[in-house]
Amino acid sequence: MSREPWDLRILSWNLWELRGDLAALIETVRDLQPDVLLVQEAPRFVLPSARLQWFARRIGRRVLLGGAGGRGLAVLATEEVAAQVIRRGAHPVTQTISDLNSTYPRGVAAVRLSIPGGGAVVVASTHLALQEDNRLRHAEQLSAMVRGAGAPVIVGGDLNETADGAARRFLAPLLIDPADPADPAGHTFPAAAPNRRIDAVLVTEGIQVRDSRGVHSTRAVDEDRLAGASDHLPTLLDVSL
Repeated sequence: MSREPWDLRILSWNLWELRGDLAALIETVRDLQPDVLLVQEAPRFVLPSARLQWFARRIGRRVLLGGAGGRGLAVLATEEVAAQVIRRGAHPVTQTISDLNSTYPRGVAAVRLSIPGGGAVVVASTHLALQEDNRLRHAEQLSAMVRGAGAPVIVGGDLNETADGAARRFLAPLLIDPADPADPAGHTFPAAAPNRRIDAVLVTEGIQVRDSRGVHSTRAVDEDRLAGASDHLPTLLDVSL
C-alpha cells in the first residue's frame, strides 16, 4: 500500500549569537515557516539556554537540542516534528588548537525522527572550523556518523568553505548539496553582499528534494533588513520523505 510522503521544510542559519536585528531574524523565520530550524552560533554566553528558549517562543518552535554546553549548535522544530523524536544528542569533534579561533567548540547536534508511516531520518546541525585541517578532521568524523546512521541524513551548517574546499570534497560522495554552488541565488556570505555559498543543507541519497536555495529576502523582510539579522544568510531545503 502506498504511503503519503512527509513533507519537511528545513532552514539552516548561523544566528550570530542573536547579535543582529532580532526583529528581522524572527520575522524571517516566521515568514519561511520551517518545520526544522538547524542553528549555528546559537547563544553561548550569558544565559544561553534562556535566550535560546526566548527565541524559540518568538518563532513558535520547541528546542530539541541546544543551550548551555551546546557548542553553539541547536535544533528547533514544530510540535508536529517534536512528536516524532526517537533520540537526540550532541557530539563533540576533536580539533588541533593552533590559534584563538581554533578554541571555538565544534560538534554535531543530531536528532533522529520517526517518519510517519515507517522509517526514520536524521537531521543535524554542524559548524565547521575556520582552519582547513580542523575542517577536514571534522568532515571525517561527520562522515563516520552519517555512514553509521542507518537512515537518510540531512545536515545543515555553516561549512566555512565553498564546494571546492577540502572538507566539502571529502563529504561530496556521501552528502550532496542539491543547490548549484555557482548560482548567485544560493550564495549566503557575507550577508550584506553575498558572493559565495559557505552555508548549505546537505542530504544523503534517497531524499526527494523539492527546493534548495539561499534566502535573500522574504515577504516581510527585504534584503537590507535580512542582511542586518546575521552576518550569514539562511539556506532553505524542502524535502519529501
